[in-house]
Amino acid sequence: MGSFEEFARAGVELAGLELDEIDLAVMRAADATYGPALRALDAADLSDVRTEPDMNPGRPPSDW
Repeated sequence: MGSFEEFARAGVELAGLELDEIDLAVMRAADATYGPALRALDAADLSDVRTEPDMNPGRPPSDW
């Protein structure tokens, strides 16, 4: 069992759900599609990215 499968099984079991091979195949496909980009974003240094000072999700971004 690979690390992804261990992680997936543990998370699903923690939620009290059962996991079959179809569920695992879908999770593997999603990880293969989105995983590399998500891991790159997680590793990215965003310290130079300015945050929006008056962020309000109910309004469009301001022109700062």
